[in-house]
Amino acid sequence: MTIPYKLKQWIMLLFRNLQIRIIVSIVIFVFCAVFLSLQFSFQHTETLFEKETSDLLLSNLEQVGTQVENVTLDMLKLSNVLSSDDVVFSNLNAFHRDPGFKPFDKMKSPQELTPADYLRMSKLENHLNYAKNNIFFNYTAHMILISSDGIVCNVMGNIVSDLEMSQEDLNFKQEFASRLKQEKWFQTLVDRESETLWTVPFSYHIPTMDSAKKYASLARPVKNSYTGEMLGIVMINVDLDDFVSLFTVRSRGTVLLLDSRDQIIKSSGDVGMSDIDKILNKLTLYGNQKGYYIGASNDKSYMVNYYNLNRLGWTIVSVIPYEDVMKNTTSLKQKVLAINYVVFGLFLFMSVMLILLITNPLKRLIKDLRKKKIGIYSLGTKGVSYSNDVYDITKSFDHLFKRVDELVLKVVEDERREQELKYEALKAQINPHFLFNTLNIIKWTAMMNGAVNASNMIADLGQLLEVSMNKGSEEITLKEEKQLVIAYMNIQNARFNDSVELVFEIAPELEDYKIIKLLLQPIVENCVLHGLKNRKSGGIIRISAHVHDGRYLQIDVSDNGEGMTERRIHEVLSDTNTESDYRHKFSGLGLRNIHERLQLRYGEQYGLNIASPREQGTTVSVTFPALRNKEEKVGQSC
Repeated sequence: MTIPYKLKQWIMLLFRNLQIRIIVSIVIFVFCAVFLSLQFSFQHTETLFEKETSDLLLSNLEQVGTQVENVTLDMLKLSNVLSSDDVVFSNLNAFHRDPGFKPFDKMKSPQELTPADYLRMSKLENHLNYAKNNIFFNYTAHMILISSDGIVCNVMGNIVSDLEMSQEDLNFKQEFASRLKQEKWFQTLVDRESETLWTVPFSYHIPTMDSAKKYASLARPVKNSYTGEMLGIVMINVDLDDFVSLFTVRSRGTVLLLDSRDQIIKSSGDVGMSDIDKILNKLTLYGNQKGYYIGASNDKSYMVNYYNLNRLGWTIVSVIPYEDVMKNTTSLKQKVLAINYVVFGLFLFMSVMLILLITNPLKRLIKDLRKKKIGIYSLGTKGVSYSNDVYDITKSFDHLFKRVDELVLKVVEDERREQELKYEALKAQINPHFLFNTLNIIKWTAMMNGAVNASNMIADLGQLLEVSMNKGSEEITLKEEKQLVIAYMNIQNARFNDSVELVFEIAPELEDYKIIKLLLQPIVENCVLHGLKNRKSGGIIRISAHVHDGRYLQIDVSDNGEGMTERRIHEVLSDTNTESDYRHKFSGLGLRNIHERLQLRYGEQYGLNIASPREQGTTVSVTFPALRNKEEKVGQSC
């Protein structure tokens, strides 16, 4: 989203005020420091409180886990005692076996029992009752003993003095026996697939028993220790309430007992099962003995604590809404924030007052400084009250501005005069050098050839002198500069018998660009006198021009002479020639003058660049702003 222009302007104008910048800076930095400090403190506090809460809950879960393990251990002990007891063994084994007998092939109804069967049943149930009352008296348990010949014995409830064969008891045995073949746990033991089998939760699927009642069931076979024959199955069922009697559920929380497949054995609490299913998906990611993690369901966070019962492979889990856990921390956080906001507001108010008191004199001084113009020395200190330190600054500025005005005017005048003198001196250095060489050429040409070529040379020289001595504009068009170079080469070729060929590669549309006059002639002279001096014939000077990015014009002057060394290039452009270096003096001076003229007129980013691959000639590149001749453009448009 872009900021509206007017709003952006208003913000920029507002932040030009020193007082506002200081106040906003203090507010931002102090608020950020306080906010970050509080956030860190709150996060640290929440982490500590979360850890302490988890430790407390895990301690409770560990107690519950210990109770569950104790109950299961007692059940295992009782089953071990019964499976190896002589009374149980002798009564289970005391029946006649037909040749085709198969263990548990047929279950007997009460009507099919013989007096001997009733006697065996009575003895077994009395013994079960005795074992329960002396070994397993702490629990509400149901003990069942199933003989391999189809007799069912059971003991229900707690301490019983006399066992009565009631009709209700007989009905239970008949219904229980009739459903055994359909029970998976029973078939597993009969098929000898397991020696100890837990079924949790277990329910009786018979009309005489409450189907909503859940049990932890342990079943194991009773075998003949000599022959390995299965004589019966002992089953111990304990009410699940005995397993979870220590479940303590906080408000809005749930405690669960899970089996080895993370199926819920027992649960109590008010957290929805749909939320619990989503939260428990992460439980498999944690393989520790105990711990906690933060789960989420339907945009709501929960603290999940778990404790693993390694011997059974079961897990006890507590699920508590995170906001319920952090209720006290949230209240404390709100109170601390409220206190900090009040303190921050008071601090901000006092800071603003102090800033205004300190900066008001500076604000008035800045306002007066903005009125300062060159030539107006007084800041208007008379009649204006400043604090002592600001008044001293004001007086110092009065004196400073007076001196600045004087120095600025002096520097501007000195620079203007220096530029004029330097520019005239550079121009004056070129003309005598050129005249000297040209007059020598005319002299020797006249002596050698009479007066035949003298008139042409004098005409070309006159054209050059006319441009050099012209006091008008310092710039001409590239087309005019091209004619001057041609005139100069006519004179030089008359001297060297047309040994140098001049080639132009300049597009017609570039010829109306402006160029400093007599800019290319010293470069061409350098090519003739130094680059091609040892070449009797075949010398070529190539001049090309290009405009780059529409911003600057580059002219390249190349020859096919002997080239220049890196040291010589450095001497030419850096003014390192000495008076004794007479051989290179004039050419170096000419090129360096051109370089300095360009930089003085257009800036240091322009000037000459010399490239000379060994024995492959020399290329001098001239770079200056690309400016068209306005008068010529107007004339063309007319």
